[in-house]
Amino acid sequence: MIPDPRVYRIAFSTNVERVALALAHKGVRAQWVDVDADDRSPVERISGQDLVPVLVAASGEVISDSMAIVDWLERQVPEPALWPAAPARRAEVDVFIEWFNRVWKVPPNAIAAERDRLVPDTARLQGWNAALAGWLFWFEALLEGREFLMGDAFGAADVCAFPFLKYGVLAPDPDDGDPFHAVLADHLPITQAIFPRLADWVERVDALPRA
Repeated sequence: MIPDPRVYRIAFSTNVERVALALAHKGVRAQWVDVDADDRSPVERISGQDLVPVLVAASGEVISDSMAIVDWLERQVPEPALWPAAPARRAEVDVFIEWFNRVWKVPPNAIAAERDRLVPDTARLQGWNAALAGWLFWFEALLEGREFLMGDAFGAADVCAFPFLKYGVLAPDPDDGDPFHAVLADHLPITQAIFPRLADWVERVDALPRA
C-alpha cells in the first residue's frame, strides 16, 4: 500500500468525489486539505492552476485533474482494478472518459453560463437540454444486463460519470450552492419510469464508500 497522499479539495466538488470514490475502492486513505472556493491560492501555489482536486504524493509528485489522479492511483495500486486488463476493453473505457469530459460536460457548463446572462438565449438552452436528455438513453442502454457502465464490476467509467449523473436522482445537499450542480439537478430527468437501470445504478454507486 502507498503512503497516504495529500489531496486538496473543495466542498461538494464533483471532481473531488471522483477521487474519493477511487481512493476508497483502492483502500487508500487521503490527507484531505480543505480549500475555500473563494480563495484557491493554496491550490495555485502547489499546482500552478486553481482547479481541484490536486494530489501530492509522498514522493512530492503533484497531479491535477481528477481522472489523471484516478489513473495515477490505478498505476500505484493495481488491485482492485478500475480499468479492464485487456487493451481493447481498456481503450473502450478511455474513450468513454474522454467523451464524458470533452463532450458530455459541455452542455451543463454552457447552460450554467447562459443562465448568468442578462437575457438567456432560450433556443440555446433548449438545444443543450435536449442533448443531455437524449444522452440519458445511452447510459440506460450501457447498463442493460450488467451492474455498471462498462461491465459487471465498478470501474473508472462509473467513477467518471457518477458524481454528475447522481443529480438526476439524488437531491443536492442544502448547503451546496454551486450553480453547475443546480443545472444538473434541473436537466437530468432520471426517473424510474423511463430510466430504471440508470436510476438503480445511481443508488448502487451512491452506496459505495468514499475516502
